[in-house]
Amino acid sequence: MALFSFRDFWGLTACLLALSFTAVAQQPDSTVHQLRTVEVFGRPAEVYAAGSRVSAIDSSYLRTYASGSLADALQARTPLYFKSYGASGLSSVSFRGTNASQTAVLWNGLNIASATLGQTDFSTLPVGGIGAVEVQHGAAAATYGSGAIGGAVLLHSPEYKGEGLGWEAQLEAGSFGRYFGSGRLSYGSQKLEVGASAYLRLAGNDFTYTDLSRYQTPRVKQEYAALQQHGITQDITYHLTDKTQVALHGWYTYTARDLQPAMGSAPDNAAQKDENLRLLAELKHSSRWGQTDVKAAYFKDYLHYTDNTTNSEADVQTYQLQAEQTYTKGSNWSLRGGINLQHFVAENDGYAGQQQENRAAVFALFRYNPVAPLALSLNLRQALVEGYSPMPTPALGFDWTFYKQHQHRLSLKGSASGSYRVPTLNDRYWIGAGNPDLRPEQGWSYESGLRHVLPLGSTLLLETEATAYHMLIDDWIQWAPDDIGRWRPANLQKVRSRGVELSSQVTATVGEMKLSGSAGYTYTSSEQEKVYDGTGDKGKQLMYVPLHKAIFATTAQYHNWALLGNLNYTGLRYTTNSETTSLNGFLLLQLALSKKLELWETPLLLTLRSDNVTNTVYQTMAYRAMPPRSYTFSIRFSLP
Repeated sequence: MALFSFRDFWGLTACLLALSFTAVAQQPDSTVHQLRTVEVFGRPAEVYAAGSRVSAIDSSYLRTYASGSLADALQARTPLYFKSYGASGLSSVSFRGTNASQTAVLWNGLNIASATLGQTDFSTLPVGGIGAVEVQHGAAAATYGSGAIGGAVLLHSPEYKGEGLGWEAQLEAGSFGRYFGSGRLSYGSQKLEVGASAYLRLAGNDFTYTDLSRYQTPRVKQEYAALQQHGITQDITYHLTDKTQVALHGWYTYTARDLQPAMGSAPDNAAQKDENLRLLAELKHSSRWGQTDVKAAYFKDYLHYTDNTTNSEADVQTYQLQAEQTYTKGSNWSLRGGINLQHFVAENDGYAGQQQENRAAVFALFRYNPVAPLALSLNLRQALVEGYSPMPTPALGFDWTFYKQHQHRLSLKGSASGSYRVPTLNDRYWIGAGNPDLRPEQGWSYESGLRHVLPLGSTLLLETEATAYHMLIDDWIQWAPDDIGRWRPANLQKVRSRGVELSSQVTATVGEMKLSGSAGYTYTSSEQEKVYDGTGDKGKQLMYVPLHKAIFATTAQYHNWALLGNLNYTGLRYTTNSETTSLNGFLLLQLALSKKLELWETPLLLTLRSDNVTNTVYQTMAYRAMPPRSYTFSIRFSLP
């Protein structure tokens, strides 16, 4: 496969060294890494999401997993299910029994999903380029637009708020030819905040695995799974006045990889190159009428796939403009109205020619706290798409704290929301298969739950949340063979998804030791309710949707030592919608030991990590080998 050139390699390496030994952000280390649930309304993702389940991963945890992809980090700390086509292949997420194209992924408030595929490959989203991650479970189309049927993942650029110069550098080496290096440089003053980062990731993925497709399941060495990835970020914020600021954000990633063949398949030299450029300019202004926020963005997504018989390219350019006005009246109510405009220009070897499309949406988001214990939200979005007429998408939610004594709280929450997804460009324009008569997917989601916060003195805090949901998605789009055996997309079915989500976190101090733990469990039943074409498999669990998924994570910190553990359970998954074949459930254990030091008055963090400690043989996709036990050692320097 054609990986990036030596000139690119040495150029990026020089950049890393310059960042490492010059002067990065004032970001203190933290060894307490846990998924925190919402405690108060205040963050942007929470204000207009009353009754919905929203969670966040703190930035210190993301820095610990900076060498991995976003799929690795979310898999470790949330009960979301990721399907990975091996160690180097595409990685897609499943929210509440939906598929990857029914999840919205936003960067700084704008959707970055590919207009051709309609989904995001999480393996191409390196944690090293992200400042913060929030996750909203359940339908959120009223807030985030097309595709937010099962949930939404919200990504934010790093923030640089320290005074003066700062720097940070990390180097990492691990099993199976894995290497990682990153550097970050920042400068902050009263008027200006500037930050830049660069990262490089290499992985040979030459592990030995058990080939389940061969007689007596021999041990063989994985080949054709190498990966190289590098990227840069740039963030600039300038305060024109106390009430006005402008910001520029840039994020470029390059991923070149061999596509790992399935067990028992002859290598076909499949390889893929992904280049993603994201540029965003933003203006914020505060006045007596509230806050005005205007964003203009340009995204360029290039994909080049090759194998022994195929050479295919896809190039999509996206132009976005979003304007919002938010008016807040004390702590009682807040109203946000806005408009979003999108223009897509797509060139694809599978199309007859260049395809263009315009989309627009107007939205209004309203939060009202009539009394202190009760929060209400009412949201509405109307999408406008060439050739389609999506129905208005509403969302109504409430959060009622019906018991409160000091910090001890018990809350009841609930929401009802609509959602939709417009067919992708591939669905409509692929030569010989595209279906221009597809209808948009439409869905309704209902959820309700309880949240309990119990502090015991000043040394123990227990937070527990339980949510039950019911979702119905109509005109579900699926590629399937037609009457003459030709694979085409069609509105094949109506799908019903029901489930329960449980989560709990605890933090405690015992003498000089700080302890924290989190646990999560999901039960997901996702079945075909109606079939519009053919006999279908009504009442069967959808393929690659596990009924049971659970995580447990814990951290113990003593002085400058920290021990972290992640336990991840994935239940049985069917590999066909008829439930005739399946993959066994598996349990993965990850351990990490960290030690803080000082070297020539420079803070230094050493970490030794082991993934898949128990050497479990498992698959997330049928006949795609996953790595056995591995070890990684990292060293991180930083200066305020």
